[in-house]
Amino acid sequence: MTQQAMPIVWATTMMNLGLAYHNRIRGEKADNIEQAIAYHQQALSVRTQQAMPVEWATTMMNLASAYRNRIRGEKAENIEQAIAYLQQALTVHTQQAMPVEWATAMMNLANAYFSRIRGEKAENIEQAIAAYQQALSVRTQQAMPAEWATTMMNLANAYFSRIRGEKAENIEQAIAAYQQALSVRTQQAMPIEWATTMMNLANAYSDRIRGEKAENIEQAIAYHQQALTVMTQQAMPVDWAATMINLAIAYRNRICGEKADNIEQAIAAYQQALSVMTQRAMPVEHQQTLTNLSLLYVAEGRWAEAYQTCRDALDVGQDIFGVAASDAGRQDAVARGGQLSILATYSALRLGRFDEGLAQLEAGRARLLAEALALNDANLEHLKADERERLQELREAVRNYQYEARLPAGHPARREERQIAEELRAAWAALRAHLADLRGRYPDFLPEGLALDALLKLIPAGGALVAPLFTPQGSAVFVVPGGTQTLSEEQVIRLDDFTLDNLYALTRERDGAPGWLGYYIDYRFGRSGSQALLAGIEDVTGRLWEQLVGPIHAHLKTLGIQQDAPVLIMPQGDSNRLPLHAAWRIVDGQRRYFMDDYAISYTPSMSALASAKRRTPSGQGALVAGVSKYPTLGDLPNARAEAEGIAELFKAQALLDDAATVQAVIDGAPGKAFVHLSCHGGYAWGGDAFASALSLAGEAALPLAAIIAQLDLRAAPLVTLSACETGIVDVENVPDEFVGLPAAFMQAGARAVISSLWTVEDRSTALLMERMYQHMFDAQNPLPPMQALRAAQVWLRSATGAEIGEYYQSFLIPRMSQAEASAAYVEITIMKGLAPHEKPYERPYYWAAFTYSGV
Repeated sequence: MTQQAMPIVWATTMMNLGLAYHNRIRGEKADNIEQAIAYHQQALSVRTQQAMPVEWATTMMNLASAYRNRIRGEKAENIEQAIAYLQQALTVHTQQAMPVEWATAMMNLANAYFSRIRGEKAENIEQAIAAYQQALSVRTQQAMPAEWATTMMNLANAYFSRIRGEKAENIEQAIAAYQQALSVRTQQAMPIEWATTMMNLANAYSDRIRGEKAENIEQAIAYHQQALTVMTQQAMPVDWAATMINLAIAYRNRICGEKADNIEQAIAAYQQALSVMTQRAMPVEHQQTLTNLSLLYVAEGRWAEAYQTCRDALDVGQDIFGVAASDAGRQDAVARGGQLSILATYSALRLGRFDEGLAQLEAGRARLLAEALALNDANLEHLKADERERLQELREAVRNYQYEARLPAGHPARREERQIAEELRAAWAALRAHLADLRGRYPDFLPEGLALDALLKLIPAGGALVAPLFTPQGSAVFVVPGGTQTLSEEQVIRLDDFTLDNLYALTRERDGAPGWLGYYIDYRFGRSGSQALLAGIEDVTGRLWEQLVGPIHAHLKTLGIQQDAPVLIMPQGDSNRLPLHAAWRIVDGQRRYFMDDYAISYTPSMSALASAKRRTPSGQGALVAGVSKYPTLGDLPNARAEAEGIAELFKAQALLDDAATVQAVIDGAPGKAFVHLSCHGGYAWGGDAFASALSLAGEAALPLAAIIAQLDLRAAPLVTLSACETGIVDVENVPDEFVGLPAAFMQAGARAVISSLWTVEDRSTALLMERMYQHMFDAQNPLPPMQALRAAQVWLRSATGAEIGEYYQSFLIPRMSQAEASAAYVEITIMKGLAPHEKPYERPYYWAAFTYSGV
């Protein structure tokens, strides 16, 4: 039966073969789906839209299903492919010509939109709701009761997850749709579907806003318990375990009954769920359950149980990222890991185990940095091809055994439990051995953190490490002087009344009061002017001193940390986006900033700092690039002058405008001691943080992922990013600072990175940068880079209009025309309405954006 001899029969057979591979249980699931896709695509060589439109559309539907379930490739792209195939199928499967097939396609399209990763989530859910509702015009209760009930349940799920509209009303819509589905999905006729619907209905009642809260939770408990009459551990172990978790949440929130009894019921339900959701078979679900359990222990102040449960959950995180392929869904696991690390540290402190707490905090940060990079597989670029292939093979083997372990007991393709467990253990052993081998050869590959003594040795002599942690129950700050050998309560500030919500009040809007992101986003996207931003920065940094930095400063003084000593800050969560060094108070009628008392630097983790310190600066000369002309982004008139002036200090030839290409930077960086990039930059707001980038010649992007994979900065003690938003990090999708340009440049080899926390002004930035390098190369008193940046910031904010005018005459005129320099001086003084003795750049907006990260 060849394509040439019997093309139609051959194409039908190819499609059926594709369906068989799609549903196959034996063999590697990922391979089976790839085979299914290949066979469907071959069938399309005969089943064309022109020759066989109906068969073509059916094959397109099957291809869409295969892409939705695909394991290989990027999940987001696979869903996009599925949507595209379904939309093409709908050009033939119209409502008029083929109503049943049209309704099926609309249902599948709704499912794809509901799980879509790209685009705005709220809009995707709206698309899903609309498609479900259209499908219901054909899938009526009278004509197609089973299909109608399935569609109603999916519609209910979409309403339950809906972002737009009033949340309370959305939940009511979900409840109504679940209850309608139950008129067909009865316990007698469709027991499994009935139990699933009951479980979802219980979840909706758990989150219900309308009605009496206590009664809603009682309803939820009752529905879960009814679902468990069908979802037994023996018959449906995975569904049973999921229901036990939901029941635990309901008991945790229960108002009726004795609180102590409810908590014990919740703990017991979580622990029962763990008997099915084991670490080996279902590591993600196992970790999530442990996370929920640890949150319960923390809320109840059961610190010993909280600490151990957090530690257990963190250990599972290693398994998750040992086996994970590139998949956006892993971001949830990274978020849990960040939360767990902080809760474990906080629990250790509440137990008085201070050494363990700091070691735990560092281990968690080091692991999360590696895991966040693994989300983009950026760290795999440093492995050899055969090492990557072997890692992928071992990961897939583990995933396939886990897939089989998830099948319900009695499934024809599920082997005996003991056999699956033995093969899964062997697969894990092989994977862990390979990872251990890779870590031995590549110390920065998936690092596991530093021992406490090694961590303490990294704290600068005479200075201190400041490491805050914020939880819903309260906060604490490690303030550890250099030379410390063991920690005690003296090195910890307890801020029991400063919770995560208090931090969010500084960084996000709370109770109508704007936080930092509110001020900045309004300015960044044109909803407010520059004066509102300038005032917002001062408002937030003033509140920051009162609530957080002031107590830290007082404790540094108590510990005897002297004026101008180095203070290394390891921020957590939202505090990564705040200029902690610019927190201020009034002293003798003048603002005094945190950085006026101490030389402030930052680090993403102590492991990153240790990695930077291991590198011996061996570079010579400098790579300096400046781009002033852009087709659409807006010109930077001072970027060229800045680059020329700095290149002259290094006796280097600057890459200017069209010469400053991405490839020229990649080719020119190896072996250089200093890299200075003056150009446009930007954080990927609302998108993938790995798309954050510098914009070089022709607006070509040098994104974060390419920096890690392609730049060789191992010889560079310093990289300076004289551009906008180069220091902003992702604390929304991936927690903490683990995805940001500073960490990327350090991962690429740089010992230190200077970057910016907001959109900076071109002129003041040029002045700041040139002054910084002048301090570094001062023949009488050369300063190290961190101190040079600090000195330049103090100079810029203190300089009068007259002094800046003189500076333009001495420095910028050789690189700008007299007219340009005069225009700049006029804008600084006259257009700003300032007298010559006034200070045009004293407000923090102009100088506080830049931070120093690293050694």
